[in-house]
Amino acid sequence: MTRICMVAFTDYTTDTRIRREAEALADRGDAVDMICLREEGKEKVRMCRGVRLFQVSKGRYRGSSTLTYLVKYVEFFLLASVWLALSHLRKPYHVIQVHTLPDFMVFVAIIPKLLGAKVILDVHDLMPELYQTKFGLDQSHWLLRFIIWVERSSIGFAHRAIAVHRPHLDVLVNRGNPAEKFITLLNVPDPRMVSGRVEADPVTDGSFRLIYHGTVAKRNGLRVALQALSSVREEIKQLNFQIVGVGEDIPHLIELAGELDLTDCVSIHEGWVPIEELVPVLLGADVGVVPILNDEFTKYMLPVKLLEYVALRIPVICSRTETIEAYFDDSMVAYVEPGNADDLAEKIMDLYRNPGKRKMLAANADRFNRDYNWEEMKQRYYELIDDLTGETDRSQ
Repeated sequence: MTRICMVAFTDYTTDTRIRREAEALADRGDAVDMICLREEGKEKVRMCRGVRLFQVSKGRYRGSSTLTYLVKYVEFFLLASVWLALSHLRKPYHVIQVHTLPDFMVFVAIIPKLLGAKVILDVHDLMPELYQTKFGLDQSHWLLRFIIWVERSSIGFAHRAIAVHRPHLDVLVNRGNPAEKFITLLNVPDPRMVSGRVEADPVTDGSFRLIYHGTVAKRNGLRVALQALSSVREEIKQLNFQIVGVGEDIPHLIELAGELDLTDCVSIHEGWVPIEELVPVLLGADVGVVPILNDEFTKYMLPVKLLEYVALRIPVICSRTETIEAYFDDSMVAYVEPGNADDLAEKIMDLYRNPGKRKMLAANADRFNRDYNWEEMKQRYYELIDDLTGETDRSQ
């Protein structure tokens, strides 16, 4: 039995990528521990679907202070390092898998690595691009150059690394990281999430329900979405746009909804929701909306919410970016120009008036599910773990 410890500066139960990987290992009989952030009202040590959670620090910061971000990262880093080292000394792990952000979190594994454990860095996001856009850094800024150095050093420390899609990997390799160190695991949903999905006939009561879930930041384009809604609300009398998530832009959205007189058709549920509770909410929607802006960070995003809508056969209106176009063509999603409220309003009206087109988009997008699915990714992930540990016979 392989002993694995994962480390992530995240809320475990709402992070679907980490849960998929951890539970896949637990399902095949591996012993999986998880060091993560503490969820309010939950025990510090508990079991979750075969994975033992150790919650060592309070929830993440979502403001705009660079210093506060760093303090929260360092606090978690120190607590996780101590716990991991002590636990490894008591009963050694075969593999330590660290999930970004931040990249430097991989160094929590320094003691286990020195004692023989293998280390994986799962690079969820591009930290240099995120900080460049979030804090308005110029390409030549010393902090951005430092973050790129940290990224290379972190990947260099790990035995193997994981990228989330091909354009993401290309960026990492172009910055000097060795391609042979990586495998690519797309952030596709676990099919168990969509089990029992039943195709429903289009609703004919005149209502039209839009959904967005996930991080609520300015880069996600929700201000643009509200502006688009203000243009169509008179024509769609029973319009509803539901936003579920957490982020620093929620107060701005609440204020903007009031200014645009949208409070009766826009509902915002602030908080992370476990996927088991979220799926029924998503299934109540007619269309998923992914209105991300196009900047140095978002142009490399293949949004998880997009893949979840597609897996649930919910038609999607989505911003056109190079990364998304690498996987979805115009027959699979309704593309809009990033940041263009008029274009988004036009697509909302088009799908409202054409239920058949919504069904067609959902059916065409199902090609993605056939080409890229969790069963394939899971086997690739198992091979990575077994290659590191040298284990080939899973029957023992």
